[in-house]
Amino acid sequence: MLTNQKAGALLDGCARSRSEEFWRECVDLRPALIRIAVRAGAGEAAEDLVHEAFIRAMEFPALDPQRVMPFLVAVVKRLCVDEARRSTTARQVATHARLLPLDVTDPAESISDQAEAEWLVAHCGKLSRRERYVLLWLSHGLPHDEISRRLGTTRRATECIASRARCRVRQWMARRSPVNRVFGC
Repeated sequence: MLTNQKAGALLDGCARSRSEEFWRECVDLRPALIRIAVRAGAGEAAEDLVHEAFIRAMEFPALDPQRVMPFLVAVVKRLCVDEARRSTTARQVATHARLLPLDVTDPAESISDQAEAEWLVAHCGKLSRRERYVLLWLSHGLPHDEISRRLGTTRRATECIASRARCRVRQWMARRSPVNRVFGC
């Protein structure tokens, strides 16, 4: 007669031998399953999908040892389909105009640009018409994107125009007062 302890040990031994046998078979089937996953369109995720199929098969205790290969093939194919759906959905979400993240500008940066532009406009020397417009619009709080749209240029171009205007004003101020050189104005 088997005691509970002996029965538990016997079941553990059977499970361990089944587990070892199962993983040995998985190692043998792995290359074929990876090829199936690659043909199904998994690409770089093929190996991960095959390993996921192994885990799912191991967690299925009622799996007939004679049916391991067909089971794994079916699971790998289904995982490939799921992965393709996920990547297609992610691609559609990433390119959908209404789902793109908003271009949020930092309010502190806008206020700083506005204050600096007001000061520059008040103290500007000989600036080009375009530089004066950019500084004036910045002083009114317009973002570089809106200014570039109004001027028909790129955001980078308006940033360069503003930077060039600031540089000219700094040079102009440095020539006017030697004290400004000490304070970096």
